Parts: sequence; C-alpha cells; structure tokens
Amino acid sequence: MTKRVCYIHVGPHKSGTTSVQWFLQENRAELLKLGYFVPESETKRGAHHLLAEGLAGLEVGEHREPPLNRSICAIAETPAEAIIISSEALEGLLRNRWHTETFFNRIAELNLQPKLILFPRNQVQWINSSYASSVKSFRRSDSFQSGVLGFAESPDARFCRWIELAEMHDAELIARPFTRETIARGVIPEFLQSIGIVSSHFRDSTIRRNEAVGPFSVYVAREVLRSLGKPLTWLQARRCKVELAKYVQQNRLSDARYCGLTTAIARHVEEELRPDNDAFAQRVWGKSWTDIFASDVGAQFTPNDFEMCLPDRFMARHLRRAIKHVTAFARNIIQDPDLAVNAPWNDVAHRSGLVPRA
Repeated sequence: MTKRVCYIHVGPHKSGTTSVQWFLQENRAELLKLGYFVPESETKRGAHHLLAEGLAGLEVGEHREPPLNRSICAIAETPAEAIIISSEALEGLLRNRWHTETFFNRIAELNLQPKLILFPRNQVQWINSSYASSVKSFRRSDSFQSGVLGFAESPDARFCRWIELAEMHDAELIARPFTRETIARGVIPEFLQSIGIVSSHFRDSTIRRNEAVGPFSVYVAREVLRSLGKPLTWLQARRCKVELAKYVQQNRLSDARYCGLTTAIARHVEEELRPDNDAFAQRVWGKSWTDIFASDVGAQFTPNDFEMCLPDRFMARHLRRAIKHVTAFARNIIQDPDLAVNAPWNDVAHRSGLVPRA
C-alpha cells in the first residue's frame, strides 16, 4: 500500500510556530478539502504537543490519553493523502535516541512517509527570543549571558543534527530560513509553500499570534522564580504567566521588545557556530549561512535587560510592586495540591520536550 505523506513541523521554538499552528487549526476544513488532514489540538493555539509526546512514547497522563488516542485513530482513518503535525516540542524530544526511534516507528506503523519541516533561525536572534519567552513562562531564572553562552556550546544550537536525523530515519528535510524578511511578510506563506500549497487559497495567511516579550516581564518573572527557590510545576508556571500578563495589562505598563544581547556577545556566538551553520546552509540551500541570513548576521545590539542596564527610580518602583504581587500569587498557588501533582505531564521540562539526551 502506498504510504501517505506526513509533514512534521518541528519548529524550532520562536520561529513563527504559534502563527502556523493557529492558522492550521483555524483552516482545518479548507485544508482537508485540499487533501491535507490536520489533527485536532488539545490547545487553543493549535499545537500538537500531546500528539508529539504520545507518538514519542512519553507518559502523557491518564486524563490526556483519550484525546491522544482520538488523534491517532483519526490519522489512521482519514482518507487524506497528507497529514500535518506541528509541535516545536519535537525540537527537544528528538534529541533523545529512544524517543526518536519510538516516534518514527509509530509514524511508520501509521503508514506515513515523514517529511520534516524546519525553520532555521540565526542563533543570535533565536536565543534572545527563546530566552525571553522561557523566562516569562517561569521556566528558567538564569541570567541571559550565562544562558546564551551555554546555548552556543550546546549541540541543540547546531542545525546539521537535523540533516543527520532525517537521513537516519529516511525522512525528507524541508528547511526554510526564518529571517527578518520572513517575520516582515509572515511565516505562513513560507510554510504553505513548503507543503505544496499556494497561500492565495487563504485570506488569513499573514496572521501573527505572539506578542513580543519585554524586559519588564522578563525581570519580574526571573526575580519571582529566584525568590521561590525551587522550580514550578507546569500548571503552576502557567498560572503565574497568566497573572503576570494580567498585571502588566491592568497597570498599563510599557513593556518593549526584550534584548539581552550586546554586539560583542552576538559576534562571539555567530563565530562559534559559523562552521556548522555554513555546512548546513551549503547542504540544504547551496549557499553560505551569511548569504541566506544577510539581514540578521552582523546586526548591532543594545541590551535593555534590567540586570545589565539598571532601571531608573520610577521603573524600579514598578518592578518592586510587580515582584511583590506576583510572588504573593505564586506562594499562594503553590499550596494548591491540584497544581502540584508530581507527574511527568506536569513537569515543565517534560512538557517543553526537554527530555534527557540519550
């Protein structure tokens, strides 16, 4: 029997994934008419994190098993010739050999031919955006400088691993650069083109969903998590993130785009990753990394992280009030046993796909 195609959008984080997932969810019916089946999502934003976790063999929790099983059955039963799965959690899950083998074995059992869709981003902009998002989500409290330097030395910062993974599992790798121009015109037309669809079929192909994280939220979330002295569960962190966002909005606080980078740090990271970047770019695009990311490589940066640039007295007062408010909120919800369940599905790293590397 001829295998159907499974387009697997693996991210990475902060490369327009939320916009793509929202678009896929909102246009499931229209995509199905074109022969593309998009499984239902457990989230409002349309991400297939539960499906990715289940296919990779992670424990998802008894309460999440029914929707997972429904999604897998729907994939098996749909007459569509193409399936689309989108979860940036796979960026972390597919670091682990056992979870990778399990994932691709399940894809094969469903008679699907995998095609990985990846949006590489120049690592300097990537880590700046990812760091701010992770801190705001109460998932980390380290300083930006330690985080960016550690990331530059990590295998996860190197995109050639995706070439090796695709070859090992007989999957086609479809890589589209996520550049400043991509952000300006929207990632969805690029995504649709990667799966063989013309974006003019859809009215909302330029949709954007994520607001830029600012230095106020980063500083407050980081200080709150440090004051607690222990990591939060996934449910606790989600509650804190919502409360912080509500506080910023209700107090009409200006929270401009976060930047922890200095130009010197940016050049160090780019130089550290240049060999792998050029090897990847030559393999998939036949050009150098700098040719592809001309508008991103070499950019100048001025940090606005309040650990690096001390706030004025007016801002410092607002920061103290926000930290006091959110800390009190966090200490209160920590006492709720329903939010403190000790299970893999309630672990922040687990839900982010950051399983131990095999």
